[in-house]
Amino acid sequence: MQRFTCDTEAINALTRSDMCGLEYFYNLYFQGVKSFLTPYCRLTADADEITQDTFLKLWEMRKRINPDQSLKNLLFTIAKNKALDEIRKFKSHEAKLNFLELSKDRSFSTFDEIIFADYERVLGSVLDHLPSRNLEVFNLSRKQHLSNKDISLQLNISVKAVEKHISKTLSHLRIFLKNHQISCFIFFTTFFNL
Repeated sequence: MQRFTCDTEAINALTRSDMCGLEYFYNLYFQGVKSFLTPYCRLTADADEITQDTFLKLWEMRKRINPDQSLKNLLFTIAKNKALDEIRKFKSHEAKLNFLELSKDRSFSTFDEIIFADYERVLGSVLDHLPSRNLEVFNLSRKQHLSNKDISLQLNISVKAVEKHISKTLSHLRIFLKNHQISCFIFFTTFFNL
């Protein structure tokens, strides 16, 4: 490892893509960054991983580092942002799991099931009047939850064509819904993300 007499020399080495500069800061700040992150993480392994990601991010942005600014502050800012990203991901994942549990536990009355079956029948009859390609794209998008890019690859059409088919199908559904009950609209928007 190259010895640096000050942080500025190490920053200059880092901006020149010299791994010794990164190694210098890694050895100097790894434990401090990890200790800073530990209260934000559920597991110590998470703190380790985010600390590693912080130094990886530092390496990726090495060409844009301002040698006149504190690298320590930059490292802790990167670490904080990475921790917040992880917290957001965790909360989003947790919310999805809670929703699925709620949906699974929700008991439908016989009346709800009859209404649901009736709306499904109505939706089926509306979709039956669509061109076959529109229906195919709609089913891949809404029932199989494929992305527009995946649909375009599967059907060998452009992403723009996929978007056009979905847009046309949703337009037909909106027109139908406009002419029917508001409860039907609520049902469709809830279950089909219109």
